[in-house]
Amino acid sequence: MSSHAWVETLYIAHGHPDRRVYAIPYPMSLNQKPGDMLPKDQQDWREVARLSGDSQLVYIEPEYADLAGNIVGKAGGTHFHVARNATEACVA
Repeated sequence: MSSHAWVETLYIAHGHPDRRVYAIPYPMSLNQKPGDMLPKDQQDWREVARLSGDSQLVYIEPEYADLAGNIVGKAGGTHFHVARNATEACVA
């Protein structure tokens, strides 16, 4: 087994009535905002959760459930970095 770690950006997009939460597979640069990125630069984003209009969790992907407390109650436009770890089997 080997361990693999990386940093993602979680982005809570503006929306009405629901707000989608995206995992972006890289950290944002200083002063960079996910909402300012062009659609062509959003191809690697993955929707991992959704918040209702009152910022409550509608659903969350199981592998992101540990971050529910960081997502619930947040406003659209919020983004933050998270360190993620995965253990994967190595076949020799």
